[in-house]
Amino acid sequence: MTAMTRLVTAIVVVTVASLACGSPGAAASEQKELDALADLFKGLVAKQIFVGTVVVSDSVSGTSSKKDIIETSRSSVTVNHNVVFTVTPGQVVAKITYEEKTRVDSTLIYQTHTIVGTTTTETTASGTTTDPAIVHVNVDLRSDGAYQINFGTGGVQGVYTMKETSTTTCNPKVEGSTCRPSATTNSDAGKPANTGGIGGSVDGKTNKPGVLVGSTSEALERNDGSTGRRTVTWNLSRK
Repeated sequence: MTAMTRLVTAIVVVTVASLACGSPGAAASEQKELDALADLFKGLVAKQIFVGTVVVSDSVSGTSSKKDIIETSRSSVTVNHNVVFTVTPGQVVAKITYEEKTRVDSTLIYQTHTIVGTTTTETTASGTTTDPAIVHVNVDLRSDGAYQINFGTGGVQGVYTMKETSTTTCNPKVEGSTCRPSATTNSDAGKPANTGGIGGSVDGKTNKPGVLVGSTSEALERNDGSTGRRTVTWNLSRK
């Protein structure tokens, strides 16, 4: 038992003793205080007694297409997102690597002209964060050996780039058209400040409460409609 655990245990014991001497009319508020203290004790103990790693990986790769009267387009996206949580007494470190690439090829056909274009974007990020306000790994271990591991982190500074090219060709068969052939290129770049954040939880059961080891994989649905897979692997042990 660590010094922090012994201290909080002593606080809980003293509080229970003092509440036992209180008046019956204060029982409800005293119980709320006791419950709050018990929750605090539970969180502190969880942080003190487990060390190890939790690794979260998201992988997305897919394509989609669109076709209507004017436009035909094809889009593709790939995402590789990896976060390694390293849990030590009193600290959690999140190491983040993130890469997302998209490409859209489109053809727009009008009566007088046709526009063929390509737009590519890329967002990358790499770094570590230890801010306890945004990084956490919490263990809820129950008496029957079942447990839940909750994890989460904010992101780090990323790099964003975009390039858009298009070519316009004219339909010479249209008389009186004012179309002019052209080629254009546009670009954009930036440094988004919160890239690669992640959060979630996993459930497991152990026959050895001092050792939590496992792996799980599940389908991942994104806001843009693409799908991928999330894999979580953990190896935590009682300190």
